[in-house]
Amino acid sequence: MNIESGKLVLNDEDLKEIFSLFSSPTTYERNEIYQKDSNHYFEKVNLSDEYELTEEKKDFALDAWRAVTFFLHSKGYAIIKDGKIFDLSRSEEDFL
Repeated sequence: MNIESGKLVLNDEDLKEIFSLFSSPTTYERNEIYQKDSNHYFEKVNLSDEYELTEEKKDFALDAWRAVTFFLHSKGYAIIKDGKIFDLSRSEEDFL
């Protein structure tokens, strides 16, 4: 992930990691996506495969938020709004 011309640019590896985080609601599953010998290792994701959601839209939105905030935290980013800092380290608590 890079910042180019003021925009956050995601590469395929970033997208694979975000997808893996999104589809891993438990702490155990989240940890597995970073283990190269695991079947859930994020670099094994084929971004061309189709994915079917069977969740309510609210659950989808919460899962996506959990994945993105943890991803940003793990890369050292922060969220600041109106001078207030949102503590991304708390995103680890969003996993069951």
